[in-house]
Amino acid sequence: MQIDIDFSIFDSPVTAHGNVTGSVDVQSPPSVGEVVDLYVGGQHLKPLDGFSGKLKIISVAQVDDSGDLIYGLEDVVVASRGEAQELVKRLEAKLGLFCVDYDR
Repeated sequence: MQIDIDFSIFDSPVTAHGNVTGSVDVQSPPSVGEVVDLYVGGQHLKPLDGFSGKLKIISVAQVDDSGDLIYGLEDVVVASRGEAQELVKRLEAKLGLFCVDYDR
């Protein structure tokens, strides 16, 4: 099954790089506090310094009256803008996720 996710990428502890949304595969609906391994269709994302490919669920919210759920994941903090850009590239190309760059 697939779940809709949302999380932010920081390129320093205090500087937001962008926001990531999309759908990923899970075996069963996860709960807050559980960890999800980001993959789609069997495609896993190779780890990058500061990002293991696994993120903890910090919130679950219902979207309007549709009954659909969005899973808020913990933020990812990488060491530089270049690493954040590489992570965004991988998330979009390998997993089909959508990344909004904050264009700072």
